[in-house]
Amino acid sequence: MPTPFAEETCDVLASLLAPLGFDSFATEVGEISCLKAYIPEKQFSGHQLDALLANLPLPDVKVTWESQVIEMQDWNHQWEQSRQFEPIVVGEECCVHSPLTPASQIPACRYDVIIDPRMSFGSGTHETTSQLLEEILEIKPTGKVLDMGTGTGVLGILCALVGAEQVRAIEIDDWVAANAVDNVLYNGLAGRMKVECGDASLLTEGPTYDLVLANINRNVLLQDMERYVSVMSPGATLLMSGFYETDIPAIRACAEQLGLVYHHHRSRHDWVVIRFNK
Repeated sequence: MPTPFAEETCDVLASLLAPLGFDSFATEVGEISCLKAYIPEKQFSGHQLDALLANLPLPDVKVTWESQVIEMQDWNHQWEQSRQFEPIVVGEECCVHSPLTPASQIPACRYDVIIDPRMSFGSGTHETTSQLLEEILEIKPTGKVLDMGTGTGVLGILCALVGAEQVRAIEIDDWVAANAVDNVLYNGLAGRMKVECGDASLLTEGPTYDLVLANINRNVLLQDMERYVSVMSPGATLLMSGFYETDIPAIRACAEQLGLVYHHHRSRHDWVVIRFNK
């Protein structure tokens, strides 16, 4: 909890915490205002956190912290108890909606994407997902696509619906991968999109891809980018998201060191999508 509390302070803290393995953040404003930072339990180190806060480059800010282990829950069930899953329209061409959405409430769009998010990330509401969907609509991929950290599979599914020849989706969590498989079936893409459980170590010798998508987090992107590049065809595109504007220099430096050429980036509420070409 930073004192005094300010959104700008939370942004600084988030950018400092990301290299320690924290991969998502949420500010909570109320009687007790705080920044909530999430990290896999095995990666958390209180000693590292104390060391970082002891050298905080905010001399007038005091930060205290407490930790809690969160049990796995069906977050989507919890969410559905509080609000209806409303269809999301992206770029006036794509509508993402739940299989439970009544047909009368689904806007008519060129690309109809059915997503049951259950406990997975990627229903289209987050800035990273929505911006990547917009990029896909602009690129209109027609070749082979690799979707790293696929979550619900929404990005790969749109690629296939747009016209991608084949989509390979990789997800590290087995229960999330199983959810993505179901979403592939919902969209009638069993023959054109394959979901695998694993990480970048699966990217060995084999096919190359015309488009690589990676919506994960700064640390994983920097760690695995070399593997992404190794499976990109000449002239291929790499789209990455899951990080903040303050992370652009590190992401860009790594990509350019690997021979990629910066094309552009876009941001929304400090969340970034960046595009490179090979």
